[in-house]
Amino acid sequence: MSKSERLIDRKDKERINNRIFYLSIPFAVAALICAFVMPFAHYKYKSKVYTAGMPAFLTGKAVCGGKATIQPNPVIWLAVIALVLIVVVTLVIYPRKKKLGAEIVTILAAASAVCFIVFSTKVPQLIDVAKQVGPSAGVTVCTYICIVIFALGIYELRTNRVLVSLDFMALPGLLYLLINNYIPMYGIIIAFKKVDYSKGVYGGDWVGLDNFKYLFSTKDAWIITRNTLAYNFVFIVVGLFVGFIVGLALFEVFSKTLQKVYQTTILLPQLISIIIVSYIVFGFLSNDTGMINKLLGDNAINFYSEPKYWPFILTFVHIWKGLGYNAIIFLSSICGIDANLYDAAKVDGANKFQQIMNVTLPQLKPTIITLFLLQCGRIFYSDFGLFYTVPLAAGALNDVTATLDVYTYKALMIKNSIATASAASTYQAIVGFILVMTVNGIVKKVDRDNALF
Repeated sequence: MSKSERLIDRKDKERINNRIFYLSIPFAVAALICAFVMPFAHYKYKSKVYTAGMPAFLTGKAVCGGKATIQPNPVIWLAVIALVLIVVVTLVIYPRKKKLGAEIVTILAAASAVCFIVFSTKVPQLIDVAKQVGPSAGVTVCTYICIVIFALGIYELRTNRVLVSLDFMALPGLLYLLINNYIPMYGIIIAFKKVDYSKGVYGGDWVGLDNFKYLFSTKDAWIITRNTLAYNFVFIVVGLFVGFIVGLALFEVFSKTLQKVYQTTILLPQLISIIIVSYIVFGFLSNDTGMINKLLGDNAINFYSEPKYWPFILTFVHIWKGLGYNAIIFLSSICGIDANLYDAAKVDGANKFQQIMNVTLPQLKPTIITLFLLQCGRIFYSDFGLFYTVPLAAGALNDVTATLDVYTYKALMIKNSIATASAASTYQAIVGFILVMTVNGIVKKVDRDNALF
């Protein structure tokens, strides 16, 4: 095939692709027409069957003979806006920037389909005085049309090589993240509502920031914030330092057999359940049978009622349990350092300490920064088992063992306050996100290549 023939063939394919993608416009318009014309919900009230269209859910409408009112639904507003934007983007952005236009249309179509699906699950709550409430054909048709537009967007992205075959292999993982990590984020609205079980978990009255006011009006907010940040800061600094020392010590072991034995030995605590760890700690600290109190004799200490010892106990237990993970990461990084650098340092007369300071540490800089950033990502989270199970949930130790995770658990399971627990979790997520962005920004200023993003 000649160059001119290939050029014509490419233009024909591009013309066909454009024609296929521009079908998004009539599909989006058809979805809007169906939404305004077709019924969106059917319901039964006093033996009579009624239907309501999308305009009723956009603007609100008196139903059931004026006995009830359909409140405007924000999800439907989002779906309509997404459909309108599909038309605008296809006409304005796609002709100039095909890849960007196809990406935006794909996202908008997916968002619109999700909105229609979410709306269909909310219909019974929107007309709570009626019976046999359910979505009508309009919701189903609009959902299918949005899925078709989404498929057109995927086709165009595949044609423009924005998506390749390997991307589709990642779909199971992406679906897992979507279902397990992102969809549950919708529950964040509980933090801004007064939970009323008679109306459902999400059906309570909107109270704004009242749940957060209640959280911060007590001393618990300061205690859990202080403990969470202070413990995690100590865990990160001490954990990285001890992990580096142990990893370096393992690297210096000449016998490969002994090195493997040591690696396995220090990694075992990582594999032990925190419940077992709590019993091991209890075996050392118990008032009656604990090994430490047996050694102290008449000077026995009631550890489970003395808060001052627990910052050190919890730090030791955490470092001991996670030592193997950090040490093996540092060991693998040290093994990857070019041996010629050490040979050159020896020729220059550097002793072992100078080799560590001038060769090992500079080469481990990316590893240290990456581990630091990853652990800072969870600096506002805590090991629930460590702070709740190991101290045996002793009330006398609350001032030094209460963290955000423990507070959330107690608010949910003991106080039965879903709203307060949700407010604490939301506070945890927002502050944690800010801390991650701040730390990454600082690293980006100092060494751009080692920042996460």
